[in-house]
Amino acid sequence: MTEIKSKYFPPLISFAAAFVFAIPILLEWSYLGPRDWELFVTMGAVPVRTVLHYGQFPFWNPYIGGGNILFVHPEAAIFSPFFPILLIFGAIGGLKIQVMLAWFLGFWGAYRFGRILGLSRPSAWLVSFTYFGSSYFALHFTAGHIPFTHFCFLPWLAYFILKAEENRKYIIAGAITVALIVLGNGAAIPFLYTSFYTGIFVLLYSFQKKRYRYLKFYILSIIFGLLISSVKFIPMYLELSKFPWEGRTDDFTAIGLLPSIFFSFKQGLFRELSAGHNWPWHEYGAYLSPLVFALGIYALIKAFRKLWFWGAIAVFFLIFGLGHYGDFSLWNLFMKLPGFASIRAPGRAFQFVVLSFGVLGGFGLDYLIAQYREKLPSITKLAWIIPALILVINFGINLPSLTEVDYKLPAKVPFEENFRQELGGVEELYSQFQHNRGSLVAPWLSAYKASRGIVTPDNRVMMDYILSGDGFVTDRKFTPNKVEYDIQSKTGGAMVFSVGYDKGWKAADGRALRNEQDLIALEYKPGKDSIVLEYQTPGFYIYLVISLLALAGALLVLLHPKTGERFKAVF
Repeated sequence: MTEIKSKYFPPLISFAAAFVFAIPILLEWSYLGPRDWELFVTMGAVPVRTVLHYGQFPFWNPYIGGGNILFVHPEAAIFSPFFPILLIFGAIGGLKIQVMLAWFLGFWGAYRFGRILGLSRPSAWLVSFTYFGSSYFALHFTAGHIPFTHFCFLPWLAYFILKAEENRKYIIAGAITVALIVLGNGAAIPFLYTSFYTGIFVLLYSFQKKRYRYLKFYILSIIFGLLISSVKFIPMYLELSKFPWEGRTDDFTAIGLLPSIFFSFKQGLFRELSAGHNWPWHEYGAYLSPLVFALGIYALIKAFRKLWFWGAIAVFFLIFGLGHYGDFSLWNLFMKLPGFASIRAPGRAFQFVVLSFGVLGGFGLDYLIAQYREKLPSITKLAWIIPALILVINFGINLPSLTEVDYKLPAKVPFEENFRQELGGVEELYSQFQHNRGSLVAPWLSAYKASRGIVTPDNRVMMDYILSGDGFVTDRKFTPNKVEYDIQSKTGGAMVFSVGYDKGWKAADGRALRNEQDLIALEYKPGKDSIVLEYQTPGFYIYLVISLLALAGALLVLLHPKTGERFKAVF
């Protein structure tokens, strides 16, 4: 019975907690949430339509900014276990299920992480409910930051790295965890922060334990994970390196805000801030129970030589989250490194303060249990009250963020088979998509180029423009990865299309494309001419082969005894 409890109760408890946290969101099943929900629902709906309606692989997104990358966009999930959920339930409902599953995996993974650190069951649950039950995740999920759901894999990566000491096959499990983040819509901030936090933790943990093999496990997990996800990671890296994101080196978090960030019960999404703050509250809030904080301090006092590095990690990310306080602040130094500009708001680092103190709090609870076990034999059972209390209080604190928001039911917009680009607007993105209209005036989205289109001085949007000759269009058909034109002309000439000039577009008959103000232009022939433009992510099949070979190798290690033994011997 004990073995059954140990095996099945943690996922059941995690799912029950996740379901309760997600109920307010699930109850608004058909409704769009506030802030970035419209953007990420559209980002999720585009590949669903591309697959189900057009029967195409979702390489290209014609609906945002006049057309942009889709498959290799870091915040698009195509080869992810979450994507079939969107295919079945649609983008709005599917993303809400994704949020619930993120809470489930986050709760369960943080518990497993606590257990492998040597914590008792109640203390491991304290870590779980403190970290993934924090307002940090409720705020970001409610604000529509769907990529942040992939932080649910962070505790699993740390767990697998430590578990690899028992069996090197867990390096492969860690690699698959990394690949899931990259292949999902967490390839930007979640991947970077997960690698960053886990790397610092493994470095200090190795130093404390005097076992530097953990660093090897970490490096191999990252490398193998990127190899498995090569089909997306390599073309994504090549694409983003052309136009790196610009971060604000002068961004900061006011020190006076810290008590409210960590200890205030007022963690609602629309909490008002005084002047001088660069971001809304959801970029700051990261509730940490004062009880957990006190237990963490107690643990440091009780066993500083053993636990000092957890305090060091918490202080490091606290300073990092404060942002710019001088040219040599941690924020400024790391902003100079590749990829870190994408982090944007420094307060996003505060989740790691919560996680680190959650672990310290778990040790503090175990020390209290050990100290009073002889005097109070029932303390082991009484200790379960602490994580339960943390869970209930955290849910109560998160409830305003989950309920006191303005959900809106998308208008019923008819689908027009004839695709067109329009100016659109920030609040019209999803309705434009429903109508099969692209939006040139789209909301900001990381890794996207500036909007591109053919717009007249009186703000009319054109789908094409004759640059020379006497041609006129007799038929046109726009689908996500293919543009088909019939043109009639006596003399021949050249025309430009409302399609962004990106590597990956080609004419089906091999005629040359040219760049006309970042749009595709080409010459048409006299008489009746048919033009077909097709898009595919450059090098897609080469990178797919690399991913499949890496995945096949991973499966061999996991499933084939002799291969697994050789892997263990080498690593």
